Amino acid sequence: MAFGNSRFGNQPQQPQFPGAPSGNDPTAGAGQGSAQGPAVQMVNMMINEAVRIGASDIHYEPRKDRVEVRFRVDGVLHTWRELPKDLQDVCAARIKVMADLDINEKRLPQDGRISIGFTGRSIDLRISTLPVMYGEKVVMRLLDRGMSFRPLDALDFSPYNKIAFENLIHQPLGLLLVTGPTGSGKTTTLYSALNVLRNKSNNIVTCEDPIEYDMDGVNQSQVFEKIGLTFARQLRSILRQDPDVILVGETRDSETAEIAFRAAMTGHMVLSTLHSNDAPTAVTRLTDMGVPPFLISSGLIGMVAQRLVRRLCPNCRRQGPPTPQQAALLSIAQTEKIFHPVGCQQCEGTGYKGRIGIHEVVSVDEHFSRLIMDRAPSSDLRRAAQAAGMVPMREDALLKMRTGLTSAEDVVRQVFLRVDEYDASAATPAPPVAPAEPAQIEAVPVGGMPMIPGV
Repeated sequence: MAFGNSRFGNQPQQPQFPGAPSGNDPTAGAGQGSAQGPAVQMVNMMINEAVRIGASDIHYEPRKDRVEVRFRVDGVLHTWRELPKDLQDVCAARIKVMADLDINEKRLPQDGRISIGFTGRSIDLRISTLPVMYGEKVVMRLLDRGMSFRPLDALDFSPYNKIAFENLIHQPLGLLLVTGPTGSGKTTTLYSALNVLRNKSNNIVTCEDPIEYDMDGVNQSQVFEKIGLTFARQLRSILRQDPDVILVGETRDSETAEIAFRAAMTGHMVLSTLHSNDAPTAVTRLTDMGVPPFLISSGLIGMVAQRLVRRLCPNCRRQGPPTPQQAALLSIAQTEKIFHPVGCQQCEGTGYKGRIGIHEVVSVDEHFSRLIMDRAPSSDLRRAAQAAGMVPMREDALLKMRTGLTSAEDVVRQVFLRVDEYDASAATPAPPVAPAEPAQIEAVPVGGMPMIPGV
């Protein structure tokens, strides 16, 4: 899907890019018939548009006869525009100049960073190049350093999950893991927890790569692996700083995990992230990394698994029955009324506006700890968690779909096709919805949107 022209009209504000092109910049020429001058303008325009619409990533992709530029917005890639082939190398070179990369090296992947100013905000771009069949593919991830962190009430937790999460972050010690794939909002959730915990009586220290939000009252440190400053080494130093609360941006290896668990067992509250499909399989992931089960069972107090799905535009969303495929995949009646995306000027024709979280929260109790010690499979851990009250992520997704926050399409794509199967007999039943007669899709006024309390 390509963005409409309305999304990219005349812009009153242009970003402040690092340094004007110099005599050493091969992309700086603007002579008649040269593609180098337009390259500078095109790259600036590309970044400007991506920042303005809130894209998380820019994909610069060489094809056989053109270059395709795509933006990831609300988790989905959309084509912004296609560029002529003669701009391919000079645009890539311009990006590499801005990121202080070697413009002559086209055979090896490179990584770098660009910092720009935009409407008073500081934007960091993490640059990654990759040689592919028709040239160098470049991906730019945008991080808004000036964006304020989201308060806990804005994280879209359902009421039960919100209470469970708040109980976990107020524990005096232990390790709390937030799990999910890349780009699922794990760091945002951790910062919201830190915001609850930060006060004059707590010494909070973080270990991050990179530092994504500037949080007053929190001592934030960044790893630098090129000089040997890894998560594990930084974490050891943090433990000598008399911390009360420690945030470890990512548990990447067994060494970091073991240090984090030992810190949790010696009187510290530790928050971290891990890549796993759901909450119970985080335990299996840790044991696969080589973390001893006794450490996990002694230090782990809880896990939060999450996904992000697109929020339906409240201005144009419409109500109607699911498709037969959606009804079958979601195990819902075809007579049930749900909400569908349409598209309007307010959502730039996409039918969606922003994203919301889908969660499941596990509080580790004595029985769950014994299962960890016994190296129980993740299916047993899931049954134990559900028996203790965990609401599975699929049920949370169905609840938010039924209340009009998201669509069946996104629930299927992001949750039902990605989360491990679970024992349906142990699942918490979804809130009942009275069957409705089949109906024509009808508009729903903005003010008529049913909301989950506290979401």
